[in-house]
Amino acid sequence: MAVKCQFDCEVDEVWALLCDPDFRVERCVALGELSADCDVDEGDEQVTVRMHREVVRDLPSVLARIFNAKQTLDFVEKWQRQADGWAGILSITIKGQPVELGAKCSLLATPTGCEYVVAHHCKAKIPLVGGKVEKFVLAQTDAGAVEEFNYLKRKLSG
Repeated sequence: MAVKCQFDCEVDEVWALLCDPDFRVERCVALGELSADCDVDEGDEQVTVRMHREVVRDLPSVLARIFNAKQTLDFVEKWQRQADGWAGILSITIKGQPVELGAKCSLLATPTGCEYVVAHHCKAKIPLVGGKVEKFVLAQTDAGAVEEFNYLKRKLSG
């Protein structure tokens, strides 16, 4: 399932914030994360964003026996310029956990502004509870993306 957000401004305005490491760290901390670091490597046609984030998650009891509530996440986003915006691939490493998490992303122009779309995918290599872990991780990740979109919208509206 994809998470989408419509913006009433041009792609370049949204893109400028997404390429600002200070904004990304500010957003993480404002949304309750313990810490965040960000590095952005910008080229004309390609941008790579690397983030290191520490978070605390409320875990259901079945998962609390497997995972630590405090988690360290490493993000790598690789974006390519498109004719009408940007398309990217995101990979997320949850340190010390047998979970592969990633997404396909796009920020594309629309007739009224632009649309940001993130479609997450997850694979948990855990016997018996892997499916439950995948559902939980995807639900948490999608909810986090919605919070990040809403923060971005507030920032853009001043």
